[in-house]
Amino acid sequence: MAKNVQINGVDYGNVASVKLPLTADLGTFAYFYDTDSGDAAAGDMRNGKKAWVDGTEITGNVAVKSGADLTVSGKTVTVPAGIYDSQASKSVADGSATPTATVSGDEIGDTSSSYPITITPKATVNTAGYISSISDGSVITKYIQTESKNVTPSGSEQTITPSTNKLLHSVVVAAVSLTGNATEGDVLLGKTFYSNNLTKKTGTMTIPSISLTSGVLTIA
Repeated sequence: MAKNVQINGVDYGNVASVKLPLTADLGTFAYFYDTDSGDAAAGDMRNGKKAWVDGTEITGNVAVKSGADLTVSGKTVTVPAGIYDSQASKSVADGSATPTATVSGDEIGDTSSSYPITITPKATVNTAGYISSISDGSVITKYIQTESKNVTPSGSEQTITPSTNKLLHSVVVAAVSLTGNATEGDVLLGKTFYSNNLTKKTGTMTIPSISLTSGVLTIA
C-alpha cells in the first residue's frame, strides 16, 4: 500500500517505501515500508517466523506438523492443527477380521460330551476400514449336554424322555434275574412260561386221571 509523503517540504504521492542511507557510505541503506495494510496474526504464520503488521512485529506460533502427528482411532484419522510442508497420510486397516462367536443356550455348554459343535468365527471387511476390537480367531468348541437314565423292567410300556435342556445319550435297563430251570415237561400242558433266556415256551406235562370202578383202580 502506498502513501503520500512530504520530505523537506516537498510532497511525494503514492510512495510505497522510503530508502535512506545509514552512513556516509551511500551503499548502505535502511528501508521503510508502509505496513498498515497487513492483517496477519501470530496464529497465521509458521512458528518462529516474523512479520510486520501496522508497525508492530509479529512472531508466528503455528506449529509445523507432519504425517507422524496424525493419529488413528477406529476408522477416524485425526489431523492436528498446524502447517504441513508436504502431503500427510495415515493408513487404516483393511481386509479380513475374525470376531468373537458366542454360543448360548443351556443345551450347549463347555462340559465335554460325544456331541461336539465346532465354530470357526469369520468376517470380512469389504471396504477400507478398521475394526477396533477383534478376537484372535481361535476355533470355539462347545458340547451338547447329555445324560443317561436307568430303567427298571416292568410289565407295562415305559416312555423314557430326557430332562430339560439335555439330550438323552443312553438308557440303561436293569437286568432281570434269569435263574429259572423249568422245562416244557415241568409245566402243565398248554400253560406258557419264559425260560432262563426269556424265550416263551409252552408246557407239555399232563396229569393222569384216576378212577375206581367195581373195585378196579384205573390210571390213564
